[in-house]
Amino acid sequence: MLNKIKAALETFDLPVHYGKVPKVTGEYNFFVFNRARVKKGGTSGCDFNYYYRIGLVMENYIPEGFEIDVIKKIKEATGMRLADGDILFEYVFKDNTELVCEMAVIEFTKTVKGCNV
Repeated sequence: MLNKIKAALETFDLPVHYGKVPKVTGEYNFFVFNRARVKKGGTSGCDFNYYYRIGLVMENYIPEGFEIDVIKKIKEATGMRLADGDILFEYVFKDNTELVCEMAVIEFTKTVKGCNV
């Protein structure tokens, strides 16, 4: 799944990082993705929901609707669905500047059925 997510994000021609972002030099326009958690789910008692987060960071602001393009691409490439909950936006200043960067976090989930645990 991680490779599918990475490949889908790379189609947007932005740097893609897993887990954490190393010290950024240059523009703050990139993706960072990670596994968020695994949660028992379903009615059988042996299904699991895997959750993944995709963070999008852009200088100034994320173009309106870009998060929807990301959602469509990830769903198409991975078969995951958008997790319940909001897409959260946060703001930071770019290091040693007064330039604001906007960040959005989008969470997806994939159910794995029939685990014998």
